[in-house]
Amino acid sequence: MDSGGLIWIPVTLGATAAQVMRTARQHELRGHLSAFGAAYVRFLFAWPLALLSLVLTWVFSPQSIGIPIRFCLWIGAAAVVQITGTALLLQAFRARDFAIGTVYSKSEVILVATGSAIFLDEPLQALGWVGAVGVLVGVVLLAATSGVSAALKGLGDRAAWFGVAAGLFFAFSAVGIRGASTSLAGASVWHRTCFTLLALLTFQMLIHGLLLSAFDPKQLVGIWRNRYKCFQVGVLSFVGTTGWIAAMTLTSATKVRTLGQLEIVLAFLVSLVRLKERHHFRDYLGSGLVLLGILLVVALG
Repeated sequence: MDSGGLIWIPVTLGATAAQVMRTARQHELRGHLSAFGAAYVRFLFAWPLALLSLVLTWVFSPQSIGIPIRFCLWIGAAAVVQITGTALLLQAFRARDFAIGTVYSKSEVILVATGSAIFLDEPLQALGWVGAVGVLVGVVLLAATSGVSAALKGLGDRAAWFGVAAGLFFAFSAVGIRGASTSLAGASVWHRTCFTLLALLTFQMLIHGLLLSAFDPKQLVGIWRNRYKCFQVGVLSFVGTTGWIAAMTLTSATKVRTLGQLEIVLAFLVSLVRLKERHHFRDYLGSGLVLLGILLVVALG
């Protein structure tokens, strides 16, 4: 996998598809596990696959890699905030439903752009910022299923706040992953992706596992009893996270996470074309703004 070009686009789209399926499967586990227990599954069952991937990569294509101190700082921070974001997203599902929780979490775009500009010195161009704001407005319109005025009155909705908080932590995670992967030196994009993935999952598996063992050990028993369902989540998590890291190694976290919002537009098109569902003009406007914002950020950001 060579850096440069537009290969990050299909990689991001693949990661997005895997993430949607993984989150849906993870949501199904909420009938057997708590939000924090279900969040742990994606790290625990993806870790062996990440280890195998790294080992095979170095066996068949050995390369030296430089690991600076800041890599550990970036990856440690990314691990902690991603754990928090995943748990918050699952709480949003519990407070309301899967679709609404997912939509609210997409408020992350403007946060990723801001974090990348501040911490990574990777600001968007002027039209890119316009696009990021457009995506945010589009998401708000799509989330306001009962109208914008009703949405403003419902700012106390627990699902909304959990979703927005999840978006905030996912934004920090994206910035941390980008900072970690680009700090590595002397190896190919694929080698850096595999190393970053294993380091991220190792931190998450240990930290999250220790917290569960200390405060809710029954969740570990529940995970073992539902291990076959959990393994499916782990596989999808491995595929999705690998794609996200590879894409964010190739280009800015803002572009990657913005393109990932395409799932919202695709969901809208499926409901319109295949399911023949009727929509308010607000939904068309929101989807259009998300799509236009994506194009501005990806092409001109």
